[in-house]
Amino acid sequence: MKPELGEHVSAGQAVHRIGSDRELDDSTTTLRDEGETAVADQDRFQAQSRKGLPVAPANVAAARRKGTLKKVILGLVAATVLVGGGIAGYQAWQKSTQPGAATLHQAPPAVTVTTVASKLQAVDDSLSVTGSVSAWDPLAVGSEISGLRITKVNVEEGDIVKKGEPLALLNSALLEAQLAEAKAKLLSSQASLKKSVQPNRPEEIEQLHASLTQVNATIKQEQALEKEARATLADAELNERRFAELAKAGAAAASEADSKRLAADTARAEILNHQAKIEAAASMAEQARQKLLEATRGGRREDVDISKATIAQTEAQIQELTEQIKQTVIRAPDDGLISKRDAHIGSIASSGTPLFSIIRLNRLELRAQVADMDLIKFKVGQKVVVTATEDEPARAIGTVWLVSPQVDPISRMGIVRVELPANAGFKPGMFVRGSVKLATRQAVTVPVVAVQTRNGESFVFTLEGDKAVSTHVKVGAQGDDFIEIKEGLTPGQTVVAKGSRFLSDQDVVRISQ
Repeated sequence: MKPELGEHVSAGQAVHRIGSDRELDDSTTTLRDEGETAVADQDRFQAQSRKGLPVAPANVAAARRKGTLKKVILGLVAATVLVGGGIAGYQAWQKSTQPGAATLHQAPPAVTVTTVASKLQAVDDSLSVTGSVSAWDPLAVGSEISGLRITKVNVEEGDIVKKGEPLALLNSALLEAQLAEAKAKLLSSQASLKKSVQPNRPEEIEQLHASLTQVNATIKQEQALEKEARATLADAELNERRFAELAKAGAAAASEADSKRLAADTARAEILNHQAKIEAAASMAEQARQKLLEATRGGRREDVDISKATIAQTEAQIQELTEQIKQTVIRAPDDGLISKRDAHIGSIASSGTPLFSIIRLNRLELRAQVADMDLIKFKVGQKVVVTATEDEPARAIGTVWLVSPQVDPISRMGIVRVELPANAGFKPGMFVRGSVKLATRQAVTVPVVAVQTRNGESFVFTLEGDKAVSTHVKVGAQGDDFIEIKEGLTPGQTVVAKGSRFLSDQDVVRISQ
C-alpha cells in the first residue's frame, strides 16, 4: 500500500521502493532503445534518399511502421518518466521528513546508454550509381511497305527469335497480281524489240531474195541476146557493104542491096533494145538489192532503242515488285528477345511504324548517369555489383563496357554503360543500383547509430567521467553497420552508441551493462 502523506516509512519499505525505481528505469531504457532503433532505420533511409539511392518500398513501409512505433514508445517513455518522477518526488519528500532517509536512495542517472570504442578497419572506396535497365541494342522492326493488311503474327512477347525468322505476314495478293502484269508486259516488249530489230518476216526476205535472183537472171539473158544481136549485126553489115558494092557494079539489083541495108539497121536496133533492157534490169536489181539489205539489216535504230528501254523499265518493275513481295514477310533482323509486340491481325501496316521491339542478342545493360567528377574514375572492364533494391544481396556482377566520351554541358552528367548477365533476372525499365569498388584502405569507424546529424553537422558523444560530451566529426564512407570518421576521433576512443539520440552536451549518463 502507498503510504499516506507524513506516514513513517521503514528501511525495508525504502529498499523495496528503490528496487521498484530500478525496474522502472530498466523498462524505460528498453522502450528508449527500441525507439532509437526505429529512429536509426528511418534516418538511414532518409540519408539514402537524399543521396539519390533507391530504397525498397517494403523497407520504407517498415520504417514508417517503426516511426509510428517510435512515437508510441516516446509517448510511453515520457509518461513513464512523468509517473516515475512523481513517485520519486513523493518518496523523496517522505524521506526528507525522516532522519537518515537521504542515505537510502540517490537520484538515478539521466539516460542509460551503451558505449563502443572506435576502431580501425578495412573500408572500401566505392562509388554508387543508379539507373535503368535497358536493351544493349534495341531493335525496332516494322514494315518497309505501307497499306497492306497483316494476315498472320507468328511470335509473342517474351519469345526468343533467330535471325531471319518470320515474325508476321502481310497480304501480298495485290503485289502478286501487279507482278504477273509486269511479266506479261515484259514478253510484249521483248516481241516489240524483235520486230524493231527485224521488221520483215522470213518469207518476205525470201521473196526479196527471189526477186533479186530473177532480175539478175533477166540481166544475164538480155546480155546473151545482146551478144547474139551483135553477131547478127556483124553479118548484116558485111552483107550490106558487099551488096552495096555489087549494086554499084551492076552485079546485084539495087533492091537487094536495100534489103541487106535494112537487115543491118534492124540488127543495130535490136542491140539497142537489148542494152535498154539490160539497163532497166540492172536498175531493178539494185532496187531489189537495197530492199533485201534493209530487210536483213532490221528496223531503224531509234525504234530499237525505244524497245530496249521499255524492256529495261519492265524488268526493273518486276524486280521492284519481287522485292516488295519478299517484304510482306517481316523477318527478325538478328537473334534476340521479343520485348514488345504491336502487330495485330487485320491492322494495316505503315512504313516507319514499329511492329515489334527486339532486345538484340537478349543482352541487357545498366545505363547509369554519373557526375562529371566521378566519370573519370570509371574504366572499361571494371566489375559492378548490381542489385534491384537496397537490402537485396548482390544479384549480378556487371562489367563496364563503355564510358561516355562526353558530358552533358547542362546537367554535367555522363553515361556509364554496364553489361548485365542474361540470367540475372533483370527486366528492361527496372530501376537498379550499382556499386564499383575502387580501392581498400584502413580507416577509423564507429557504428552508424553513434553518429548524429543536426543542422548539417555530424557529431558523436564521447565520455568524460559520467558525462556525455558532444564532439564534432567529419564522416566519410558508410557501410551497412558502420561509418567512417575522417576527423574528430582516434582509434580506441569510447563513444556513445545506443541512446545518443536522446543526449545533449554534458548530460549525465549511465552505461548499460
